[in-house]
Amino acid sequence: MRRSGALAIRKPTGETAGVRASRREVSPRKPTAIDKHVGKRLRLLRQINEVSLEKLAEIVDVAPQQIQKYEIGETRISASRIYELSKIFQVPVAWFYHDIESSTSAEVQARFGGNEAGVNGAGRAQTPASQEALLATYYAQMPPDLQQKLVELARMLSDLAAGQTK
Repeated sequence: MRRSGALAIRKPTGETAGVRASRREVSPRKPTAIDKHVGKRLRLLRQINEVSLEKLAEIVDVAPQQIQKYEIGETRISASRIYELSKIFQVPVAWFYHDIESSTSAEVQARFGGNEAGVNGAGRAQTPASQEALLATYYAQMPPDLQQKLVELARMLSDLAAGQTK
């Protein structure tokens, strides 16, 4: 039987179908250096917490390949997903963007003409005191075993630096 009227499904034919298919193949929203930075921070966070790709994928309810694409910067991470990940790992959302200036400054300069101060032009510079406060906040949010590992790492680096200055 043949369907008629409004229920009939039309299949694109001819040139129109080809144009539609070619539009889908090229994404105008390619990942940027910022997306890659956020992905690297996700990988670092996952590794620090010793969570496997598979386990994180299960928690977030996506395929492990999707987490891998996030981490290598092949796929952008949505704002809602970044928020969800911040809650899972118990870090502020800003953790994903920490130190972004150093890794993306050339791209930001190129895209926005050097106007990095933002919309309101505030351009607040971080002082050593504010950096210390931020570090203390991150440290306080870490589980005790991770805090201990961080202290051990700091001691090891300090011993290494002291050995090089002698």
